[in-house]
Amino acid sequence: MGQPTKEEIINKLKMILQGKLSREEVADWASEYVLQDEPNISDETVWELLKVVFGVDLLDSPDEYLHGEQDIKDWIDEYSIR
Repeated sequence: MGQPTKEEIINKLKMILQGKLSREEVADWASEYVLQDEPNISDETVWELLKVVFGVDLLDSPDEYLHGEQDIKDWIDEYSIR
């Protein structure tokens, strides 16, 4: 499994906002990298963003996500300029 790019991760966040991917699908995808015994991520920004995306599906209550759409937009903005 190759290392994802920052652009690929940001695109997945955008797809959540567009309704093309669920939060759970994106978090599961990120978990394949984050939960490896020895993650092979050399880019520190990519690693930080993967850890953020790994928690995109966390619930604050049974029917409300901990991170809202504005959080996702903020992550996109923040990591797009890094």
